[in-house]
Amino acid sequence: MPLNHPIVYLLQDVFNLLPDVTHPEFVKSMYVKTNDQMLVVYVTALTRSIIALNNLINNKLSNRDAEKKEMAKKDEKKDSSITKEEPPKVTLEEKSK
Repeated sequence: MPLNHPIVYLLQDVFNLLPDVTHPEFVKSMYVKTNDQMLVVYVTALTRSIIALNNLINNKLSNRDAEKKEMAKKDEKKDSSITKEEPPKVTLEEKSK
């Protein structure tokens, strides 16, 4: 297949439009842009971690409060069932007094 010169010229024009990646100003701007993007990713991850930790602490506190209420209800039921089931026993000594 013969070489098609107009296509080669167009390819040369496309490659000439690409930036010079060895130029110090381009390298510096790429570093700055990459660092900015990484900072955004870092701050986002940090924020998500803080929110997750806050939700975990809130969940732990609400579970602890619910357990305390449940234990109080159990103790209350236990105390009321004991007094209903067993009348106080009166001994002979108490009757004579």
